[in-house]
Amino acid sequence: MKTNVRIQLNKLNVNIVKIYISMLILMVFFGCSNKTDFISTESGLQYKIIKPGSGPAVVKGKEVLIHETTTYTDDSLVYTSRNSPSPLKILVGGNQVIKGVDEGLQGMKIGEVRKLIVPPSLSKRTGNVTFPHPDSTLLYEIELIDIVKEKIPTKAVDGNILKINKDKSILRWEGFNKLQTEGHYGTVTFDSGAFYMKENRIFGGEFVIDMNTIINTDGDYIEFLVDHLKNADFFETDKYPVASLKIITVKYIDDSNISVLANLIIKDVQQPIEFNAHIAYKEKKLIFTSKFTIDRTLWNIVYASGSVFGSLGDNLISDEIQFETSIFTE
Repeated sequence: MKTNVRIQLNKLNVNIVKIYISMLILMVFFGCSNKTDFISTESGLQYKIIKPGSGPAVVKGKEVLIHETTTYTDDSLVYTSRNSPSPLKILVGGNQVIKGVDEGLQGMKIGEVRKLIVPPSLSKRTGNVTFPHPDSTLLYEIELIDIVKEKIPTKAVDGNILKINKDKSILRWEGFNKLQTEGHYGTVTFDSGAFYMKENRIFGGEFVIDMNTIINTDGDYIEFLVDHLKNADFFETDKYPVASLKIITVKYIDDSNISVLANLIIKDVQQPIEFNAHIAYKEKKLIFTSKFTIDRTLWNIVYASGSVFGSLGDNLISDEIQFETSIFTE
């Protein structure tokens, strides 16, 4: 009888040990998985997406609206914006937050929630903001509320502003194969824009182009071509939804013709361009027409480029993109 009791006790002990080992394995597994689902960057920042978002991704230079909660690793609260009546407005890359948050915001989409583990090396910034324990690791939970839409200023310095009529204004594009014997053409529309005037003459201007409106109008491979133009081979519109042009200087050749120097920003790359334009007036509205050509590789658009991939032979695409614009003011 005693022998049977001992055997049963031994079996019970073995089962308890098995349960204990199983629980230990589960604890280790889930503990490790909770750590390994963070993505580490070269800088030492770690992040994971708690809730996915949608729409264009945040890039450096964009203004965003966020809510954030900051804690130390012992869960003690450093700061939260949740008690504020409105979200925080941040210029990404503008040194308004610590380096870890600047980096962690990039790539987020509207509605997305991220957790960040920020090491001390990424919690330093210029300015007067400091933390009670500046050498501590910081934990952030950030929600991207919105990306602030770029707007044209309501008035120009030392002059007047003429806003463009977006419904009438258009930008036409045309691309070719390497020999320029075949090609495609189409349009893209303006999101906003304005000319800056002084004494009835243009002295500047800013224009925002909605790259997601790009289409081709030549009739061939419309859906395939538009999708290709929007993906990473060309304009990558999910990441860079707008392009912009800012007029830097204007030289009048005569009352109707001008020479323009402007900065063109595509995919967050800024390059200067020069072109001539014609100015006319109809019913007291300004009409601005121009043609110009760019080398797309200067904006890191190198797909099938002869200057970059010379071995592609007949599959090469010309580096040149030609533009023709007709801009009407309101």
